Amino acid sequence: MLGDGPGARAAARAALDGAEEMTRRSAAEWLAGLGEPGVAAPEPGWEFGDGVLSPAARTLPAATLRWLDRFREQALERGVPAPDVNRWLGLARPMLRTAPDGSGPVAGRLGGPLMLPPDFPTPGDSHGSAGEEYELHHQLILTLDLSAVPDGATDLPLPPDGTLLLFVNADLEPWPEGGAVYVPAGVPVEERESSPDYEIYEYDSPEELDAELRGVGELRLVPGVSLPSTPPDDETLARHPHAETLRDVWSDQIDGGGDWQLGGHAADFDGYGDPVAAAAYAAAGDRGTDPDDWVLLAQWVGFPMSILYWTVTRQDLAARRFDRVTVQMHANP
Repeated sequence: MLGDGPGARAAARAALDGAEEMTRRSAAEWLAGLGEPGVAAPEPGWEFGDGVLSPAARTLPAATLRWLDRFREQALERGVPAPDVNRWLGLARPMLRTAPDGSGPVAGRLGGPLMLPPDFPTPGDSHGSAGEEYELHHQLILTLDLSAVPDGATDLPLPPDGTLLLFVNADLEPWPEGGAVYVPAGVPVEERESSPDYEIYEYDSPEELDAELRGVGELRLVPGVSLPSTPPDDETLARHPHAETLRDVWSDQIDGGGDWQLGGHAADFDGYGDPVAAAAYAAAGDRGTDPDDWVLLAQWVGFPMSILYWTVTRQDLAARRFDRVTVQMHANP
């Protein structure tokens, strides 16, 4: 009905009055796209039915929602009952990601230089015993321009502007160190000398990694959508008995992009588990946070056979407590 033939527009107009609801909405979307007078497009995400997608996911671009449409079709073909597919679709979260061809608006810069307010300490961690402490600087990986993150592109309570700096020392022995720094818009900054000194994973030196990052330069991000992909725990399986099949179907929805991701669900690495849940568990003893408060801030598939994750609570994001961001690295060296 919605082809390019001469009678297509007339058929679509007729469908607005007498067809079943899904056909009416499809016709309205098509006609509105053509600028038909008096026709309003249905709300984004209408094709999934009322109440299936979260409000944040419903507003994603149509091209992004097609990932979920294809997922639903393949999940049904695998025999997952429609109500179970819809409950899983309710977990969909918006995110920003790198496109396969590197296209999209510029959102940040990889590598140095490190730009900080003059009175801000160089990010790092203290080591050594009392009286013999020494500081190890963290390596800058990304400077993100938050004003370039469109409103609603993620469901994270990010500041509307300013810069977000992500750091990590990718050393697996004993574990990676790093975090994040937020610099509000309008705060004067200057270039800061930093000398990360650590046994970096799969590189000869931190300087080699920084040179590679600077060579890439700009980070460009496009809209994306995310569903759970890490192994489900017992609680998830109780609510979603087909979770293993559903995450297997989602794992087939790939296009070669996504090395960087802002928001959304954490990507699975070799079945190591959900780093967001791990961060919540680690903080339970001294922070008293609800596990459901924790979210993925960003992830980077930047080292061979590994993924880096930056996690934090929604409350800390809203309060601009970026000093509480934690870093994990799942790797198979």
